Formats: sequence, structure tokens, C-alpha cells
Amino acid sequence: MSKSVLVMDTPKNCTQCTMLNGADECILQDDDTNFEADTIDELRKGCPLMNLPEKDKGDYPANTFDAGHAEGWNACIDEITGDD
Repeated sequence: MSKSVLVMDTPKNCTQCTMLNGADECILQDDDTNFEADTIDELRKGCPLMNLPEKDKGDYPANTFDAGHAEGWNACIDEITGDD
């Protein structure tokens, strides 16, 4: 099965998250998790959102494997975020 990625600005907390519905349930988590969470903080513990990895800022000699890897890694991050 193919994979998809949703890119969104990371909310500061659950109450600002677009994945929280009007009933204070996270639409990304299952019914059991939503039911068992007594507070938003408990719901946050199971949050499946992950931050994107950082760009590689390494200083590698030109034309080396590490320099090429870093360039490809950074290009991938740019493609995901829509940066130039």
C-alpha cells in the first residue's frame, strides 16, 4: 500500500490542533484512546503527530558520500515543506 504525508503547522497544544473535533476528541486517535483520556493532557500523550526531522547542517568535504547524502536529505525536507 502506498503512503501519504499530511504537512501542517504543529500546534502549540491540543486545543489549537485542527485534528481536535468539537467534542474534544482527536480524530487521529481511536475511540478507546479518546474515551479513556480524562484531560487534554492525557490525550496529548498518545498524539501521533511527529515533527519533521531537521535539515543536515553538517560541513562535509565536497563530492563525498556524506555531502551527497546531506544534499539529498535537505532536498527531501524542502520538497515536503514546499521550500525552495
